[in-house]
Amino acid sequence: MKVLFIHNRYQHRGGEDAVLDMERRLLDSHGHATETLSFDNESIAGVAGKVSAAMKAVYNPQSAKKLGFRISAFSPDVIHVHNLFFDASPSVLYQAKKMGIPVVATLHNYRLICANAMLIRSGTICEKCIHSTFPSSGIINKCYRNSAVQSGLVTAITGTHKMLGTWKNKVDAYITLSGFMRNKILSGSAGLEAGKVFITPNAIADPGQGSSVRDDYFLFVGRISAEKGILQLARKFAETGDRLVIAGDGPLAESIREIAATAANINYLGLQPAETIIRYMKHAKALVFPSTWYEGMPMTIIEAFATGTPVLASRLGSMEEMIEEGSNGFLFEPGNMDDLHELLKRIKWKEELYNRARSSYLEKYSEEVHYNNILNIYKQLSDGQHKNPIIAKSVNEHQHQYA
Repeated sequence: MKVLFIHNRYQHRGGEDAVLDMERRLLDSHGHATETLSFDNESIAGVAGKVSAAMKAVYNPQSAKKLGFRISAFSPDVIHVHNLFFDASPSVLYQAKKMGIPVVATLHNYRLICANAMLIRSGTICEKCIHSTFPSSGIINKCYRNSAVQSGLVTAITGTHKMLGTWKNKVDAYITLSGFMRNKILSGSAGLEAGKVFITPNAIADPGQGSSVRDDYFLFVGRISAEKGILQLARKFAETGDRLVIAGDGPLAESIREIAATAANINYLGLQPAETIIRYMKHAKALVFPSTWYEGMPMTIIEAFATGTPVLASRLGSMEEMIEEGSNGFLFEPGNMDDLHELLKRIKWKEELYNRARSSYLEKYSEEVHYNNILNIYKQLSDGQHKNPIIAKSVNEHQHQYA
């Protein structure tokens, strides 16, 4: 099978880039042919804020033309889109449809129904815009990059293509990362058909199972910011005396340094390379994930499972779906550190808990599982089933497995 990936790369490499690279590597290793048509925003950066830039972001004819040439040269069976914003634009969806190539699009976030793609504002959950085609709240509150102009541009792009039916009619299958994300997006204003929306979690390469005898510390890994719940977590651990290792960087880093400076049981590592994080995970008693927003599909939780490390997470969004209470981890009320503290008193840290965390990775989040999931979608589309908008059997199978 020949798969053409389309991706508008970000200024700094992130999770979407890693997922795309993983999928290409998996497909190539199984004998498929892949190529990536990459875009960046340099071509519109020089006219940022001008009408011409906005028009290109809504529909860029040059990007459509570029895709047309690549399709003619490569003849893909399927096109897989990871990000269209901004230079690629939805024009590539029209070009793919014009040339008869089925399109899969991975939704890594909530961009179609939220200007900042995260469903949060000022550090708290916000769903004010999800049911509107052209919501003004995101613009007024400068939800994207703290800019009314840029928030307006994102709203114009998503709203225009909701109105035109682009999201509904020009993509043959969507991949969401969790059942929660699927349901949230389907409940919004994007107009997607349920039968076209699959659930396929992210995956990571196997780092190997961690130690059977764990050290007496808990681990936090992530952005040091308000929506991650890290400040409340650090303060609570400073109070209780339980050992906490924190890895990451962000706007609240200085506050965490101050807490760690006065609490001997808290070790703030700052930003660390992946291999260091995995080493700490393999010896941690558990990963603590106190996020106060819905999340997409936290790679940190998958990494924990892969190392056989149970997860203590907020009873919220995707976390609630990933954590099987008492099996691969435990849940506590979002933002309630007293609830977490009481939970820690009750948990019996048996080897079985670590083995079940590892089993969760092998059954749901391994690269081989991910490969089979996306290949199943590709095959349905390349076999012509994309002509029928309802792919209910596969969706139901995925929902049963991951919901």
